[in-house]
Amino acid sequence: MAFDLDHPFPRDNDGLAVLHEAIASDLESGLLRLGEALALTFGETATQGALRALLSEAWKPAARKQELLALFDRLGWRGFLADQFGEAIDSIELTQPWRDGAEYAGQGLAAHEPRDRPPSLEDREARVKALAARGATALRCAPALFSDTHLFIWEGVAARAALDFGKPVSLEGLRLLSGVTPAAIRNATSTGELRPDEAGEITAEAARAWLARRREFCPSRWTNLADRQWPFDPAAAVEPDDEGMIRVPQDAEGTPFLPQHVVRSARGGTGLSVTIGAKGAEEQHQDFYEALRGLTKMEVARWRRRNSVGNWGIVRARGAWVAVSKAEIDRQLAEKRAETA
Repeated sequence: MAFDLDHPFPRDNDGLAVLHEAIASDLESGLLRLGEALALTFGETATQGALRALLSEAWKPAARKQELLALFDRLGWRGFLADQFGEAIDSIELTQPWRDGAEYAGQGLAAHEPRDRPPSLEDREARVKALAARGATALRCAPALFSDTHLFIWEGVAARAALDFGKPVSLEGLRLLSGVTPAAIRNATSTGELRPDEAGEITAEAARAWLARRREFCPSRWTNLADRQWPFDPAAAVEPDDEGMIRVPQDAEGTPFLPQHVVRSARGGTGLSVTIGAKGAEEQHQDFYEALRGLTKMEVARWRRRNSVGNWGIVRARGAWVAVSKAEIDRQLAEKRAETA
């Protein structure tokens, strides 16, 4: 059931959209299979009536309902699905819970964050638990309508919910959350790095410790009230949102890409300098925001920063990009300019 990617859960809007479209396409095939199964069992007339009643509840816009009913009657259920799927039948809206699941499994996002009131951990927890409950149902029943290709989403949801709420995590769940190969999981168990119980599960505490050492694991973002719960959008990372926040990456130690960590005097002592890129492919930027924009274009963002003892080394992004006030970034840049003046 694993998705054929280095990491099964896309982190950015574009990747999530591609995954969502694939799931929506699964729904079309599933409805056709469902219709054929119903026709085989109950006959064409009963199937026509049943799918007419079912699909009419999802038709958009509702004002076209009588027109679409007439079209359904004329084309029949097979013809209507072929002609109107993705149009009158909004498959993207109908499969939105699957995308919500992918966002939570991959990044620990609590989807549908209210914008009319301050964020609340209680509210987020309730949404996460409701999604996990929906996922448990999906694992039992979704194959009846969808293929099993994307069931890994709900397995990932179950694994992250177990991690978030202190319950044992399956080995497959750990693999999904970490993005490692099945062979790596087998190796970890054979060496004793992971010690599953008789049910093949790892305690939440041991799972957290192991995942903390995996570079691709993204800790749950819903527990951070400063996180606005949006998937990463590289195109918008450098532009401040309506609250003046922009997105910056953070490294494995949780140190964000901020001027106080990454900006230093340019060679010759004139101006500022920021270094991004992997070793041997470094890029020098005099403008912090240009450097940040460069990071959004990298498959894996890497930059040079100063550590706690003052040494400069290359680090790579880990987990979610975090929201930081542009005003704070500009304040730090002003301090750095004053130091070199």
